[in-house]
Amino acid sequence: MRRLFLILLIITFGISGLMGCAGLRPTEDAGKPKITLERVDLMRMAPWVELPAPTLMALGFVFNVDNPSSYPIKLENLKFAVLFEAPGTNEFMTLSTATVYDQIVFAPKSVSQYRVVEFIDSGGVMRALLIPNRPALVRLNLEVNPLTKEWFTKIATGEFPFKIKAGEGMAVFSSEGVKGDFFVPFEGIFPKK
Repeated sequence: MRRLFLILLIITFGISGLMGCAGLRPTEDAGKPKITLERVDLMRMAPWVELPAPTLMALGFVFNVDNPSSYPIKLENLKFAVLFEAPGTNEFMTLSTATVYDQIVFAPKSVSQYRVVEFIDSGGVMRALLIPNRPALVRLNLEVNPLTKEWFTKIATGEFPFKIKAGEGMAVFSSEGVKGDFFVPFEGIFPKK
């Protein structure tokens, strides 16, 4: 009897846990805002210097924020991971996390653009490759310093010979008394080749 009770209790908690996470899955709900990556701009680039000296780069992630509802919404915060593609592999390496706490109101039934500027330095990229991305580097037989130099020197030309991804994104919106707070997951890749 106790075993049956324990099994039913586990099933009940499992089902309620799945139902509670349903709001965080990507959806196409009518009236819910949608965020898409329009483009990535090179905002600033320092001249390349050999590692371990840092080279600074600023990337501007331009997002389209579509508010299809009939009421204004306010962006409370937005967070996403910045990932670069390892050249020729279609595999992405997480390099940094962009987080903004701007409170911006988006008009009803409109599409607006929102830019997030993320500063990345070659020393931080080197450390990100050495620690969390190490298994992927070993699997792809890539070296940290040459890969970091390739990313920084190729993007300095103004072209994007590799893909940049805004991944695992989450935006928190609120509306004054109409629907309360809601979460909008998003991700996008640039260039869209």
